[in-house]
Amino acid sequence: MAQAPGRTARIICGKEKVTFLCGGCTQEFCFNHLADHKQELSKQFDEVEVNHDFFRQILTEQTSKPQQHPLIQQIDTWEYDSINKIQQKAEKARQLVLTHIIDSIRQIENKLNQLTDKIRQSRAENDFFETDLHGWNDDLIQLKKKLTKPSNINARHDTTQLVTTLSIDVTSYKPVRRWKPEDTNGIIVAGGSGEGDRLDQLSGRFHIFVYNDQSIYVSDEHNHRVMKWMKDAKEGIVVAGGNGPGNSLTQLWASIGVAVDQLDTIYIADSNNHRIIRWPQEVKQGSIVVDENGKEEQANQLSSPLDLTFDQQGNLYVVDNGNYRVQRFNIDIS
Repeated sequence: MAQAPGRTARIICGKEKVTFLCGGCTQEFCFNHLADHKQELSKQFDEVEVNHDFFRQILTEQTSKPQQHPLIQQIDTWEYDSINKIQQKAEKARQLVLTHIIDSIRQIENKLNQLTDKIRQSRAENDFFETDLHGWNDDLIQLKKKLTKPSNINARHDTTQLVTTLSIDVTSYKPVRRWKPEDTNGIIVAGGSGEGDRLDQLSGRFHIFVYNDQSIYVSDEHNHRVMKWMKDAKEGIVVAGGNGPGNSLTQLWASIGVAVDQLDTIYIADSNNHRIIRWPQEVKQGSIVVDENGKEEQANQLSSPLDLTFDQQGNLYVVDNGNYRVQRFNIDIS
């Protein structure tokens, strides 16, 4: 730990004494305080060992009981809450229907009693026509229909979600490769240095757009940016976003789909902001093309857009993922 001594003012006592340089923190200590420093390092080492052993215990528990993993517990909580919401809604609907069914049964019983009196009287007096028989049968049929499906009670399904959908995304990092028809192994053209936020790394899901000069635009989801990789480059450059997640015009949030028009302007499916961003080359911020109106279902609104592309006429097509549709927009690219 300590290197050859010298004579200088101390970091702790401030006195000029023979000192020893600590090779770890590069600070100098006199002989007395050198021992204190070693003791402090020993305490810190003990803390590392305690944290290590504690984490080892957690890992062992997770290995033997993976069903207790926090993600599994999150699913269990969602299941419990969802079932509870459905049961509460069902019980409320059940009580409402029971109240009206009891009232409906009373009304049907009164009408049936009246019909019973007519039938018995006609049988006793042997006084009835064929039309009476048909009429009584029709009355019975109508009473049966009202009993099984009262006309004043209707069960319908609302389009509003009672229970939120739980989706599990599992992403594994893979670099972008270029393949020729005769190739057995592709050439890495973007990423390839593990998952991360360096300029030679990518993270999360990503879509690509290959430009005419073979440069590649990559939507780097978890880094909230779009990267451009020139042909044969070892690292990319940030051409949109890269300022952390957010909804300002200098930020993206889970950018996924990406496309580039003939003017080299970048279009981005800014998924968690529910919008499409247009980002010209070499500018510091983008502009909103579609949806400043929030996550909705109207024709001018989007919900978690996933991908986008242009046709030959310059129309923009957007995968409106949360609304389960594809929308087409006329974009003025001039």
